[in-house]
Amino acid sequence: MSLYTKKGDTGFSSTMNRIMLEKSSPVFHLLGTLDEFTSALGMAKPWIPAQLLEIVRQIQNDVILLSEEIAGGPRFATHERVASLEKATASIEETTSVSAGAQSQTGGALGPAVPGATQAGAALDLARAIVRRAEREAVALSQRRGLSRDIMAWLNRISDLIYAMARLADQLTGTGEGEPPRNTSAPSAPADMPEEGGLPPLPYGSSGPGFAAQAVNLCFQVLERAREMGFRASAAVCDSGGFPVCSIRDDGALLASVDIAANKAFTSVSMKMSTKQLAPLAQPGASLYGIQFTNGGRIVVFGGGVPLERDGAVIAGFGVSGGTEEQDTRLADIALQLFKGGFHS
Repeated sequence: MSLYTKKGDTGFSSTMNRIMLEKSSPVFHLLGTLDEFTSALGMAKPWIPAQLLEIVRQIQNDVILLSEEIAGGPRFATHERVASLEKATASIEETTSVSAGAQSQTGGALGPAVPGATQAGAALDLARAIVRRAEREAVALSQRRGLSRDIMAWLNRISDLIYAMARLADQLTGTGEGEPPRNTSAPSAPADMPEEGGLPPLPYGSSGPGFAAQAVNLCFQVLERAREMGFRASAAVCDSGGFPVCSIRDDGALLASVDIAANKAFTSVSMKMSTKQLAPLAQPGASLYGIQFTNGGRIVVFGGGVPLERDGAVIAGFGVSGGTEEQDTRLADIALQLFKGGFHS
């Protein structure tokens, strides 16, 4: 597959919901700034202490999902996710005795920090400055087309978290300006086992480092199999908490298939069984009759959704839609085989 499509040569580009806009549109300004933000976080990784690496990875994955929502994709920003950022920031504040409010230009209790005490802190401060620009661009965009209050709150809280992380990085790597990279060879702590004295990862229900990229790979492979079967489909993956990780609609797939695939993934996680297994249990007279009318209609009782397990625990859900029930069930079985094989074809 070529990296270039030539579709943008006219100065227009499309959002995830297939709306063509000029590349100078405010929505692309915001998406570009968010791309800068996550790239700046990537450049910070060689310098920041290992205790913060998992948090940075989680933020990068979440920025991808936030960008998808802004571009017309599935919802990412919620009150619960905003609260998770506040919790993570408070945890770091307790460790560093630094007030995140100090990043304000008017100064908090400690006044604004001057970047550059350490390379790690400076790198995170650069990322913070970029995401604060993204927040300003989000305000401008919301005045034109409207953005959810949760998106605005998430962008505001993420800059607080990055500020607190920068101050913690200053304390942990405080050898002065120009120190060599700290963690080039140091492994990060697993998501569920933070290093002694370190900080826990963001409380999001992450399924591990790189899981979002693996989910995208899995969805693309399944959509390719759907094409081989003669139709176009949509595929989705959610994490163990039911939050969307990836949602992809192939060109020409039914619009309805997007939500159906996502709901199949949600169903397989929430019920800890495939949607094919759930179907007979939801029939009249069966033990789970009527289950499909709960959870705001998100429970799907026909084939195409499977739970993804690791070490005996359900860590994610996969859903696919676009064909017949038999075809979707077949694709879900293929996804399960790919997952067990490490996402390789």
